[in-house]
Amino acid sequence: MPESITALVATAIYQARSSIADPEPVERTIGLVARAAFRNETSFEIHDTALVVNGTALPLNAPGADVIHTALRAHLTRRLVLPAEMTATQWREVVELFASAGGLYHSIDDLRDALRYSVPSAVVSDTIGSETEGDLREALFELPGLQATARRSEPAVMIDPHDAELRDLASRLDPLLQAAERSRDNGNFEQLAHTLLAMLSLEESNRDDRRAIVARERRRVVPTDVLEAMARQVGKPRTPAVIARVLGLLGHDGATALMEALSGATNPLERRILIDALAGCRDCDEAIVDALNSPRPEIARDAAEVAGRRQLDGAVPFLTHLLRHPQADVRTASWHALENIGTRDAVKALHT
Repeated sequence: MPESITALVATAIYQARSSIADPEPVERTIGLVARAAFRNETSFEIHDTALVVNGTALPLNAPGADVIHTALRAHLTRRLVLPAEMTATQWREVVELFASAGGLYHSIDDLRDALRYSVPSAVVSDTIGSETEGDLREALFELPGLQATARRSEPAVMIDPHDAELRDLASRLDPLLQAAERSRDNGNFEQLAHTLLAMLSLEESNRDDRRAIVARERRRVVPTDVLEAMARQVGKPRTPAVIARVLGLLGHDGATALMEALSGATNPLERRILIDALAGCRDCDEAIVDALNSPRPEIARDAAEVAGRRQLDGAVPFLTHLLRHPQADVRTASWHALENIGTRDAVKALHT
């Protein structure tokens, strides 16, 4: 229903603005958004006194309508159409973009580029209706020879020139983004890890809305596939320890990459190193719980072991369900995890 998706998206935007230092509530809400909207296209369009959601006009006093209406206006957006089957990661990128400070993007074209980096089929039009022009420009970028330059990262300097704080942030962030891009393109994961540590330090030293900008730009330059490539090096001989360290500090993003690498581990030592990294990761409980629901038995098994190592109380219902898994190694890992967690509910699950 349009009312429920509006309330969920508005909540996620509000949380991304005010609670970026504690990402778990944001991740939970975004997970709900992704599940609620998964099968259907989602559209938002602003009118003077209403927000039109999936073709239904909601008054601005409807739950969440004014938050989304204001966020769209702040980013010059009249209409936003998002495709069906978006992942939670893609929804997070959308939420963080519209939760960021107005003025980060000078034009609807700049915003469209940032959005389509994560959601290629998104449709955006501005308050004077430049959707057709923007889509034509995007089509031109798909011509042979222009694809490489179309996706190159640009410095995050699209800011209000009168905002001294944003100018200072851009002056510190842009060199890091450029260094990360060079390391990424050269496959120098050790240097990239050091640059990511510097970005995390910058992220943590700023207030909430500025942190959201740094996090979003970091994900734009170092997307999921790059983190997964880094994670696949963690269990290899002579891999610099800084790579595992930074992945462990990247919360949900780093944990997801480590879980994916763990599922492809080729020997017990590599698997043990990756599990150790996951056991000590920061702000990644939700990623571990998500992995317990994986249809791939090896991921569910490894996530169960990590949940036990972390004594993750929130994983108990999922581990209880895995006690009935058809594969014995998944059942065994879940049993040991519940023993390690040791809460009343965990013990009860072992005896039912």
